[in-house]
Amino acid sequence: MGCVASNDDSSSSPKNRRGSDTTPATPVKNGGTDITEEAHRQRRRLSLTPQHVGDITKAVNMTRRRASIQAGIEDLDQNELLAKGNLECVMCTKKGMVPYNNTKRNQDRAMVKFGLQGKSHMSLFGVGDGHGEFGHDVAQFVQENLHICLANQANLESNPEDGITKGVAEVVAKLKETGINCAFSGTTLVFAVKINNDIYCANIGDSRCIVVRNKNKVIALSEDQKPENPGEKERILAAGGRVEPLPGPPGVDCGPDRVWLGEVDVPGLAMSRSIGDNVSQTVGVISIPEIMQYKLVPQDRCLVIASDGVWEFITNEEACAIVYKYLPDYQKACDKLCDEATKRWQKEEEVIDDITCVVVGLQSAASSEQIKLQIQ
Repeated sequence: MGCVASNDDSSSSPKNRRGSDTTPATPVKNGGTDITEEAHRQRRRLSLTPQHVGDITKAVNMTRRRASIQAGIEDLDQNELLAKGNLECVMCTKKGMVPYNNTKRNQDRAMVKFGLQGKSHMSLFGVGDGHGEFGHDVAQFVQENLHICLANQANLESNPEDGITKGVAEVVAKLKETGINCAFSGTTLVFAVKINNDIYCANIGDSRCIVVRNKNKVIALSEDQKPENPGEKERILAAGGRVEPLPGPPGVDCGPDRVWLGEVDVPGLAMSRSIGDNVSQTVGVISIPEIMQYKLVPQDRCLVIASDGVWEFITNEEACAIVYKYLPDYQKACDKLCDEATKRWQKEEEVIDDITCVVVGLQSAASSEQIKLQIQ
């Protein structure tokens, strides 16, 4: 979740929210509940502040969905089957819950492509976390085009860092040619390109990728890009932006630092890099990925790639322990991690973010059990 504004509607203008020289929005009562006050509390975690609050119904679909990603796991050609090899790829995605937005969509998107560039030793695994009114459209576009744009880079294998950077830039350029309204909408993106036994993890935003080796050993392949990070903050301030949390009374938890325009309290983006978010990009938010290289070793059990709905209340170490407990049942491990993330949200907040996780098993079940015995 990242952005708290979708347009310049006066009902969400900074002066209204600060209660200064314009008339504040009239609180709406529902069963004795001040919805405006409730919605303000929820904005700590929301990607988008609803323009209108109304029905307080909380009967929002939280059903887990297991699916082939991009219809590319069940219907593989011979090259893709060869690329898949012993890799087992599973996913789980759950739509979040916002009490005052009963039309909410799941804005997360998972992506998998075996056999990039027709090469059996190259594959792609990733997750995008859309935010804003049209965040699902942005994430969907990235899901459909990322593997194509990466495959277009002739140097993807010989110079992965350059090929990945240029591939992402091509996605961003193509997005601008669509009719998707990206003024206050966008997506994070974290993905891993596997070339033989090398992983090149590219990160834009605050979704995350880790390697699980054993129950006590986790390797982080990405770092969250937050506005308060010194280098990120410096870039935003130099571009004329501000880095502050949501406005609120002293002593009240107003959530994380966000990116704002210099003189206006929009857009309120909670990460310093994203794809889309055109307004944020005018004040230092960028779409350039940070790339980390990692060489797999035989003891590595799986990749875990997930949206920040998983990571908001779960550390890398906790996720590692949860996943490892259920290996080599990768689907169960994936489901249990998403279930635990949901429980943490229910305990901590009145909203629940979309939750999506992709787990890539790096060993067959037989070899997994052998290595598990060796390292315990």
